Amino acid sequence: RRRRVLWLGLAALAAAAGLWLARPRKPPPRGPASVAVLPFTNLSGDASQDYFSDGITEELITQLGRVQGQEARIVALGSSLSYRRTQKAPRQIAAELGVAYVMEGTVRRGADRVRIAVHLVRGRDETHVWDQSYDCEPGDILALQSQVAGAIATALAERIGPPSRSARPVRPEVLEAYLRGRFFWNKRSPADLLRALACFQQAAALDDTHAPTHVGLADCYALLGSAEMGAVPANEAMPKARQEVDRALALDPGLAEAYATLAHIKLVYDWDWPGAGSAFRRAVLLNPGCVTAHQWFALYYNVLGQTAPALAELRQAEQLDPLSPTVKTALAETFYFARRFPEAEAASRAALELDPGFLLGWVNLGRALEQQGRFPEAVASLEKAWLASGRAPGLTMLLGHVYARKGDPAMARRMLRELQGDRRYVPAIYLAAVYSGLGDREAALDSLRKALAERCEYLVYLPRDPMADAFRREPGFEVLLRPVTAGR
Repeated sequence: RRRRVLWLGLAALAAAAGLWLARPRKPPPRGPASVAVLPFTNLSGDASQDYFSDGITEELITQLGRVQGQEARIVALGSSLSYRRTQKAPRQIAAELGVAYVMEGTVRRGADRVRIAVHLVRGRDETHVWDQSYDCEPGDILALQSQVAGAIATALAERIGPPSRSARPVRPEVLEAYLRGRFFWNKRSPADLLRALACFQQAAALDDTHAPTHVGLADCYALLGSAEMGAVPANEAMPKARQEVDRALALDPGLAEAYATLAHIKLVYDWDWPGAGSAFRRAVLLNPGCVTAHQWFALYYNVLGQTAPALAELRQAEQLDPLSPTVKTALAETFYFARRFPEAEAASRAALELDPGFLLGWVNLGRALEQQGRFPEAVASLEKAWLASGRAPGLTMLLGHVYARKGDPAMARRMLRELQGDRRYVPAIYLAAVYSGLGDREAALDSLRKALAERCEYLVYLPRDPMADAFRREPGFEVLLRPVTAGR
């Protein structure tokens, strides 16, 4: 009898289990689709054509970043380019970048035809989920990129929607000049920015209605006029940048990259901080995959003294571009302004691990070491970068300030004389920083007045910059900066 009860109990339990297993269940939730578009391989046999295949890679990343629905993460070009000619398997690349899919491609460019082959590979098992090849005339490239982006979206099981906007045809020679310009702009040195500017000017001369070309021109002027580049006075460069970005938005009011550049100009030159915030929000809404928009949005929050949202923007940029020394350096700057100097040092070293020659990485490492009182280390780091840069005035300034803080006024004055004798453009704020370190109050404030007349873009950061602590003790400092800070 007990045995019969036991069997009946087991049978009931089995029936209940069967009913539980057979019940209709909701499918498990799917996470955001994530894709790394690796650099398309140039099959032309001519390394000078790499800019063309890189340009197609970048434009395709941009197209995918603009898709509607936004349940997707597209790794940015900077991280993708580190895998050029890699021997690593797709599974390893997917794991390193934290993505589900890897896209590989080749570009073969002939005199009158372009062939693009694309392979979408699932990272976990290296299964090819989608393969396709396309032939087109060079002038059809942008339309082809839109078509490829839509096909990949479909291959990702409809996790991302169709491209939000279709691209209009662009003449081959215009596209070539534009892609060459972006190739040089991504290198971020003054010499390469001038080369990029010439390429964009050539593209604009051929077709003044191509909106991305005008954004490229604006980006060149904006960076050339920045204190970190120190190539052109801001009051010469920024009005040109504003003119170009206005032209881009007149041609294409939905261009996210144009809004990011507009917001940056409003922040550092117009001193229109509410307008900058509005334009940044518009940029990331139009294209959540735009790394530059997130990075520059973080600068806006740094200016306002809001470290948490600045870091949140940079974490998004880092997800999109995990191997970018530029993003790591932006993290270092945010920690620096927040006076979290050990973290600023760590982020700077992470940037330099990715690119030992990245000068902004050395700049932020030197600043972080100086603020920790580790002056010999700061001098050693900055001297190495100073020599590698061809004794760039910005690094001369930093060395002069560190020498002054270190208690070596003779070397600080030597750096000051070097700045004064440099035939290149030297922003007045560079002189102000060295004079401040030497305790020369009147000369420092006089140089700061000149920087204000130049509308130096770095003035918006002075209220928070630890290097400006000596300035802030001066009675006239806040009054002098009132035109900059009034709109905060």
